[in-house]
Amino acid sequence: MSYFGTLRHGRALLSPNSGALPFMKETAPATRTEAGHAIRSFGANSKTVTASRSDLRDQFVLLQFGKQDGDARVLHTDDVVAIKSGSDTQPDILCTVQLSSFHVSADEEIAPDTKATLRLDLGKDDSSRSELDTLFWSVAAGLSLFDTGANVRSEPRKVSADFRQALSKRPIEIPGGLGRMSFEIVKHREPSWWKKVFSFLQSKDGTRLASAIGFPALTSSAIALVDEIFNRLDGDAPEVLFKSYPLTLALSARARTELEAGQAGVTVGVLNPGSTLVVRARDLATIVSAKPVFMSAYGLLKPSDMPSQQFLMEPEANPFSQMTYAVIRVGVTETRLAPVMDFGDGH
Repeated sequence: MSYFGTLRHGRALLSPNSGALPFMKETAPATRTEAGHAIRSFGANSKTVTASRSDLRDQFVLLQFGKQDGDARVLHTDDVVAIKSGSDTQPDILCTVQLSSFHVSADEEIAPDTKATLRLDLGKDDSSRSELDTLFWSVAAGLSLFDTGANVRSEPRKVSADFRQALSKRPIEIPGGLGRMSFEIVKHREPSWWKKVFSFLQSKDGTRLASAIGFPALTSSAIALVDEIFNRLDGDAPEVLFKSYPLTLALSARARTELEAGQAGVTVGVLNPGSTLVVRARDLATIVSAKPVFMSAYGLLKPSDMPSQQFLMEPEANPFSQMTYAVIRVGVTETRLAPVMDFGDGH
């Protein structure tokens, strides 16, 4: 039993004695650790990344860059106003995701054999009113954190990937516009099987240091097969950079309205098209207060009040150099996933 129960026209808060924590779904059963309740990763059968309540500081948080200059350079998804409206004729969403940049904190030790494996899952949330099947689009990406061609740590802008290619250019389908997203990155030594799964071209001339494979339209049970990629990292000194408790996100105003159902005590975050900053909860307050600007040419953040010359000449003065973060780009369009078919018989 999950911590929250969902009603057709509203939400009911159940007793915490049901044995699970917020963020959890029925497909992600909890286990116990000495530190308290442990929360499983996104996949129904995932055994890899669990965390106690004290580890929530590494939970991934989404911050969207504002459309205009102002006090709020980035907004938490709860404060975002949906751009896509949703309608009776186009109630569903198609979206694509790209990894624009991945920056690892300067404090993290990066050896020549240091790699990272990224996991992104996005699909229909269980609370969606859509009667279409619940399917997930899953991407696993190998990230090389050390550029052996240049013999230096990888530049963040080169650790990028277009997940459209991994999914054979097939867009991610979100019936009803209400999605469920999971994002996880684990740093580890390079296992022997890793390059057999992820193919790389490493060179000094700027080749991207990431490779992704995609799995479109998976059922909840089939996604367990993708979990095995993470499960096999146990013997390679894994260190979790981003923990992934699934987030419910509205990709249209209609989806948000349907879930919140006019109840002031219920809210859901919004994911709009454009660039989104992925940070750890521990860094949230610092990042928001510094009003980050994404320097896309370098794949790096800088505070809005930091002169460009200082950004280039004094990287040690940039407070974001001590943080691990990613920037993703999301493309969104409205559609109808269940068209009315004409069989030529008038029905």
